[in-house]
Amino acid sequence: MALVLLAIVTDALNVSTLSFYLLLAAVPAIVVAGLAAVEEQLQPDAMPHRRVVAMLHVVTLLLVLTAAALRAPLRAEGTVPQAAVSALIACLFVFGAQALIGSLPAIRRTLGATRRPAHELPSSRI
Repeated sequence: MALVLLAIVTDALNVSTLSFYLLLAAVPAIVVAGLAAVEEQLQPDAMPHRRVVAMLHVVTLLLVLTAAALRAPLRAEGTVPQAAVSALIACLFVFGAQALIGSLPAIRRTLGATRRPAHELPSSRI
């Protein structure tokens, strides 16, 4: 995620060549993260929400590859197509969705702990 975010920042600073190389560096990082998510799915105690996270790795990979492919022919000119920037912004949204989905069990545990039925609450004696 950091490499994609840095690519957007370098685009804003008009350093499109560095942005292109940051995207190329993000590809193996996303692949490794995706393979780790797939490996998690092979475990017998895999959580069901992790399958969605693993599938979203494919989406982020496609978006980063699209952004890099769109800007590659124009790298010498120093211009960045709007579609490439849009792909990176969409990639950030997918990363956000992954983070939200990945944290759902923790959110459910927290909400479950705060919503105890009245019979489970400790009694207070004054």
